[in-house]
Amino acid sequence: MTQALHVNGVDLAWSERGRGSESTPAFVLCHGFTGSAHDFALVVDDLASGTPGRRVVTLDQRGHGHSTRTGSLDGYTIDQLVADLAAFVEKVGGGPVDLLGHSMGGRVALGLVLSRPELVSSLILMDTSAWSFMPPDEGVREMVHEWITAFDPTEGMPATMSLGSPEDKLIEQTTPVDWQRKKDVVFAGMDAYAVKAFGTALLADVADGVTSLRPVLPSVACPTTVIVGEQDHPLVDQAPDLAAEVANGRLAVIDGAYHSPQLTHREAWLAAVEAHLHWADETRAAEEVR
Repeated sequence: MTQALHVNGVDLAWSERGRGSESTPAFVLCHGFTGSAHDFALVVDDLASGTPGRRVVTLDQRGHGHSTRTGSLDGYTIDQLVADLAAFVEKVGGGPVDLLGHSMGGRVALGLVLSRPELVSSLILMDTSAWSFMPPDEGVREMVHEWITAFDPTEGMPATMSLGSPEDKLIEQTTPVDWQRKKDVVFAGMDAYAVKAFGTALLADVADGVTSLRPVLPSVACPTTVIVGEQDHPLVDQAPDLAAEVANGRLAVIDGAYHSPQLTHREAWLAAVEAHLHWADETRAAEEVR
């Protein structure tokens, strides 16, 4: 059942599955740009019913899904999303959490670990970047930059954000039609001002580099797994460095997958996530013995 939590002047929609135990932290899943908690709807029950059982929590970030749409550019910054997630974890997490951030959500998760490390027990960075989401091809970069610059949020949401990638067909083949229909409805209902603001913010990584988190990655001390699709360029090209530059990192590449392996390569993705959670559990147990 979807609930609402009021933080920082907005209502964040969220839901949970499973119970877990006192020794097993909640597992929080943070979606990406133009996504929502629905992106994880096909895997949350598997995660909650694994061994050991876990409390799995998903949320819609502001402007996305069923959370508050402010209808203006104000408040739509990555730093604000980090502050929202911190307040959310403090009120809902029940202690330090295992945290997964997908794409833009990975950037938000990194911001949380860097600013409030006591809130995060372990981290999964999924198909994300600490420095640039943009491909190296200058033509593609210019095309995307021109699109987001010209995008007018007063005209509402675009029909789609897809550029016709090979992943689109894979998602059609591997997800239920009902899930796809709901995905379209949720996308259509998000705040166009969030698209404008966050799209511009992600492009700023290339424009001036001021938002790069790469220099501070060694201070990310918790167990961290970088999960990425084998075909998700340029993020898969960055992934080995991302995993190597955090203090305690591992890399898991999902063969044949693109940007959303939880949808197209579900079993391989679940295995990578469960391997991380097992590692995190072992690390916590060893720390308790010490």
